[in-house]
Amino acid sequence: MRFTVLTLNLWNISEPLALRMTAFESGLKALQPDIVCLQEVADHPQTRQRQSAIAADASGLTYAADNHQLSILSRFPIERPLSVALPRVPEDEPRQALMADLRIDGRVLLIANTHLSWKVEWLAERKTQVDALLPAIENRDTRDAAILCGDFNDDPDSPALLAVAGEFTDSFAACHPKEPGLTWVRQNPYVHPLTERDQRIDYIFFTGALTALGCRVVFNDPAALASDHFGVFATFEFG
Repeated sequence: MRFTVLTLNLWNISEPLALRMTAFESGLKALQPDIVCLQEVADHPQTRQRQSAIAADASGLTYAADNHQLSILSRFPIERPLSVALPRVPEDEPRQALMADLRIDGRVLLIANTHLSWKVEWLAERKTQVDALLPAIENRDTRDAAILCGDFNDDPDSPALLAVAGEFTDSFAACHPKEPGLTWVRQNPYVHPLTERDQRIDYIFFTGALTALGCRVVFNDPAALASDHFGVFATFEFG
């Protein structure tokens, strides 16, 4: 059975919020993902509706696990949601990973969604967070496959991402080994003006009985940007 996964840092309620949410909802309706992992989720300041609920309505997803700034939405039943606290960086907000089991065609898929500390120079701190996250995923029993995705705020050759690559396969790199797959791009007008270079910092990793059939960068249309990040969208199939 094939299924699709989207990850996107939603950039909370930063302006222009109405324009971004319109682009976000339109993109979800076009993509029709089966699983959505969101970071920087917030309540809409006027309606107080959770942005994850807006996403669920736009994509027709029934099941949800939500923890402050992280959300997992799914077309498949969600079981055993769990938040895992990651090592704290004193100058940063608390960081976590949100995990849940999904049952897909008789298989159990573990989904882990995370958002690591953000400062460029915090290479060691992100490595420490990954070193705590990977055992938490490994200790999750009774699964056929696992997907780890989110905003890692780091390059593919960083210590943190190399540690992840030791246990998981990078879906974009597997499908497009010669392409950069940039998701943090200075041409995006929402990106911080002091940004010095373009990066790939958003990922969908997988392991276990899965095959990646395709992966691409999405929400990157200059006329319909939903965030300061682009998203990543991958198609998988159980082997």
